[in-house]
Amino acid sequence: MKSIFNSSTLWICSLICITAMSACTKMDDFKKYVAGGEISYTGKVDSLKIRSGKNRVLVQGLFISDPKVRSCKILWNSRRDSVIVPVTRANDVDTLKKYITDLQEGSYNFEVITYDQKGNPSIPITMSGVKVYGDRYAASIINMPISDVTLENAVATVNWGGVDKTSGALYMDLTYTKENNAVTKLKIPTSAVQTLLSSYKYRSTFSYRTVYLPDTLAIDTFYTELRTGVSARTDVTASFIDNPGKMDPKSTTGQKFQPVSLTQGAVVSGNTATWRKLAGWTSNDQANNWGTGFGTYGTWVERTAETVANFGTMSLEAGKNPTTPALNTMTNGKIYQTKLLPAGEYSLEARVGNASPTSSMYFVANVGNEIPNIADLISRPSITNFTGAATDATYLPITTSAQGYTININFTIQHETRVSFGFVATLLGNATTNQYLKISGVRMKSLAF
Repeated sequence: MKSIFNSSTLWICSLICITAMSACTKMDDFKKYVAGGEISYTGKVDSLKIRSGKNRVLVQGLFISDPKVRSCKILWNSRRDSVIVPVTRANDVDTLKKYITDLQEGSYNFEVITYDQKGNPSIPITMSGVKVYGDRYAASIINMPISDVTLENAVATVNWGGVDKTSGALYMDLTYTKENNAVTKLKIPTSAVQTLLSSYKYRSTFSYRTVYLPDTLAIDTFYTELRTGVSARTDVTASFIDNPGKMDPKSTTGQKFQPVSLTQGAVVSGNTATWRKLAGWTSNDQANNWGTGFGTYGTWVERTAETVANFGTMSLEAGKNPTTPALNTMTNGKIYQTKLLPAGEYSLEARVGNASPTSSMYFVANVGNEIPNIADLISRPSITNFTGAATDATYLPITTSAQGYTININFTIQHETRVSFGFVATLLGNATTNQYLKISGVRMKSLAF
């Protein structure tokens, strides 16, 4: 028993000595790290922001809590790159403002550490995912598109096409010339749908570019290439189109196409609509196929068009005649006008009220006193620069997808030229069904040379 007791006692005493020695060693290690006293952390930067820019960032912050701060170290690229900013405290609150330049485009993680005069560091502040913008971003931005520019009564109306706002598009810088030759600059928000340029000088052009800010804290703006030479087309419908109809048929007010006479017309069996000839337009016999024979009535009809009741429209429509089947096929039916136009750039617009599928229908403008037959028209390419040759023509096939929309064709003439413009169609029908084209209005715009 005594031997056992002595062995146990000896084992316990040894364990106590080993534990005490280990504790002493750990205390000595601690003293090694705090040899000058207790651990001292320097106060860190307050309100730290790192703002993105073009191949650079701006590091901003405040020195508030610790008057002993003497330097600030900014690190990035996994601490492979860094810069030290000396700090001289003069006020209760001093600021940090440091640009870091020559950065490649991409995403960065930054660390900011402050030091006192003894080299004691602060706890690092880390900011992750800071974007730096460059040529790739600049190449991705686009100028705000323009859908239309018109000039009327010295006011140019610019209709904007719209741009993705999430890409950072802020506004457009636009410069134009007024009637008194004063150069005027405007800043137009990208939320604008339409902009009016007052006292706009006739035949002048304007320029614009779109300004982008990649994010709300970015320090640099980006600019698209300047688009120059944008022209405003004057609405010359009243000068060169007779009985142009109405471009917005969804409204119940305003001008509509008018027939030659409200007292004349043909009511065809099986169709309650009254057909007449359209005033102000030339129409051939094939187009006027609603009556007792070709050449009677048929280029104007009043009916519901685009949800508007009793709307007078220009009409090309195959017959539905059970007694005279020959009238049910319209071959190269034409409605057009011929005008002597001065030199300039022209745009013709037409509002398609209704258009049947699988039909052969064309919107056309050409040099000469009449629009061509379809076969002659499509045997040559559509061109926009008219030289004065008899074969000069621009044309657009009309499909059912155009129904309810405005379509347009464009052409340029270098000198005064006689031009015909309008519609040609070959349409089929029978006693119960037929093909058709309804036009709700026509408009002409021009930029004179």
